[in-house]
Amino acid sequence: MFSKKYLFFIIFSFGLIFLTPLPVGAVTKKTNYQDFTAWYQKKFKLKSVPYRAAALFDAKTLQPLYFYQENRITPAASLIKLVTAGTVLKYKPNWTKPVNFTAEENFNLLQQYVEPGDKYSHLLLEGDETITFEQGFATMLIASTNNVAAAMPRWLGTSREEFIKEMRLTATDWGLKNTTIVEPSGLSLDNTSTAYDMALAACGAFTEPQISKYSSKPFISYNLSSGREKLIRHTVHDLRRYPQRYFGAKTGYLTETKYHISAGLYTPQGRKVCGAVLSVEKQTESERIMNSLATWADQMYKWK
Repeated sequence: MFSKKYLFFIIFSFGLIFLTPLPVGAVTKKTNYQDFTAWYQKKFKLKSVPYRAAALFDAKTLQPLYFYQENRITPAASLIKLVTAGTVLKYKPNWTKPVNFTAEENFNLLQQYVEPGDKYSHLLLEGDETITFEQGFATMLIASTNNVAAAMPRWLGTSREEFIKEMRLTATDWGLKNTTIVEPSGLSLDNTSTAYDMALAACGAFTEPQISKYSSKPFISYNLSSGREKLIRHTVHDLRRYPQRYFGAKTGYLTETKYHISAGLYTPQGRKVCGAVLSVEKQTESERIMNSLATWADQMYKWK
């Protein structure tokens, strides 16, 4: 027989279990839960998954939904620009400020990281043409322009070293524990991260209205100071066709890594998720995987 004291303890403990409310927005697995790795292989009749690493979080609670080699270190490529963008906001920039590029920002700061003949995204201005800070910021997010990322410290009135230091603090604030940052464009192979961290970076970046605003636009157009018009298209082709699926997206590509993608997506049921898929041979496949993660999440989880 239980003593009265022990019986009270048992009843009290069970009371805590049943009366303690679940966290707001809690996510639970459905009874038919199947890991995405197996789900994707079966759906597309594949012998193996076509990505090196992946991670998916619920954007509301930051609850992990899917991991695959999520802590595998790899060059982050242009996904590091999410941290660059988040750091820019700390400086509360003058969005209407006219800006341009130096020769160093167009070439010297970037070419040290690439092989001769390699191409990388630039925003090209002619002569004395200028853009506004906001136009440059938007172009960096939409078209992944590397000279914009390189110019950010000067545009903000700080040193390159100080800006990189602030980028590292941004990474810490977002919980990116396995991310190394050496420069803001992502061209350096020494900028490294993981699928886990880049999915969290998507959560951190795309909840910022100014980042989400542009990183979810299929394209933007604007006039340079000369009157010449620029049309900038998003690097995520699926977002160009179906912008309603996204609250933000960013691509990354290096010859050494192939295609990366980080995205904030609405599932078909309207739940916000954020994820990263790293090192896919084809860009179209990387986008298909990301969209499949959103579909799978609805099928395998209950949203509270």
